[in-house]
Amino acid sequence: MSNAAMTPGSPPPGYRLLSILLYPLWILHAARHGARHGLREYLAMRLFGFASRHRDQVWIHASSVGEVRAVTPLAEALLAAGEKVIFTSFTATGYQAIRRDFSARVSSGVIPIDVGWSCRRFFRRHGIKLGLVVETELWPELLYQARCQRISLLLVNARLSARSLRGGSFVRAVLKNALDCFDHILARNRTDRDALLELGARAEKIDIVGNLKSYRGPIENQSRLVERDYLILASSHDGEERLFLETRPPELAGMLLVLAPRHPSRRDEIEKQILRLNMKFAVRSKAEPIEDDTEVYLADTLGELAPLMAHARIVIMGGSFDDTGGHNLLEPASLGRAIITGPSDANIAGDIDMLGAGSGVLQVDDMSACWRSIAELLDRPQDVEALGREAMARLSRQTDVVELYLAEIRPYL
Repeated sequence: MSNAAMTPGSPPPGYRLLSILLYPLWILHAARHGARHGLREYLAMRLFGFASRHRDQVWIHASSVGEVRAVTPLAEALLAAGEKVIFTSFTATGYQAIRRDFSARVSSGVIPIDVGWSCRRFFRRHGIKLGLVVETELWPELLYQARCQRISLLLVNARLSARSLRGGSFVRAVLKNALDCFDHILARNRTDRDALLELGARAEKIDIVGNLKSYRGPIENQSRLVERDYLILASSHDGEERLFLETRPPELAGMLLVLAPRHPSRRDEIEKQILRLNMKFAVRSKAEPIEDDTEVYLADTLGELAPLMAHARIVIMGGSFDDTGGHNLLEPASLGRAIITGPSDANIAGDIDMLGAGSGVLQVDDMSACWRSIAELLDRPQDVEALGREAMARLSRQTDVVELYLAEIRPYL
């Protein structure tokens, strides 16, 4: 019997045909994406792969910067235990974050385009003994070819987006087959487990382990990058910056607003929005100074979100005022910051419950309500401090989630 016949999770024929038909568009996307982020090698890695130095490696794959950050403590723990690691991302920014944080300690690159010949070459080229796939990175052909090479696969910090569950029968079938490729699925919470079961994952494969983003390692003193008092809109998406600035009430015009977009490459677009609003601004990547009358500071850099959040009066988390589903609330919680998040919470509902809705984090209905909450908090500094203390206290009570994940992973090493 052939390997393919013995291996579960084969992508449906329709998916394979679609992948081949879309192959030229994937090449175009890779070329544009790499150019936009100043990463010329991105296209070559998507097409031809990259070199790694070791055999018998643990492969960690995370989509972008947020997922890379989430799994970094686990990657560090594996390196400390003497494992060799190959660490990949889908996006250029994720790859750049891996290179910045790990340098030569891991083999790093981006995954191939999701067609059979590229994925087979990827696994034949690298000596991988175990794959750890983070959150929602369900690339059907990539996972299937890993199984064909007898590589054990674990889905860690597993979750499903609301969009995946709303997909039609074809999308659901494709994702269900991809889930069949995993030996073990390590979910963040019961809500994620139920979503995975609804999609068709087998109950005996799933264990609830916890959210890797709740890991709270040693917190170093974060350098202050902005000397004035300020609010920060963190990890924002297209449209959220404009909405945040447009709805600012006149009585808060003297408060500096820091914008830290999820994708710093959107700088030019955001600058145009600020100019249209006739607001005075400075840009961090251009080393422009913040003056007394500066209204907006555009923090368009990577790797500086933690120090920027650490000294903000209030952190407003982006990705929650559109349909993204919210972004990591646990990092600002670990810094003891008062946090406001919007109504879109598909990705963070469990984190809101853990931090305490109304006591450790404020969730508001829209941006106007956000500004009303900001005004109320700034009038009562003791409430700002109480929010931050409660969030940090609740987070500190979480079990060492990295050790729990290691305990589940060790049998596969």
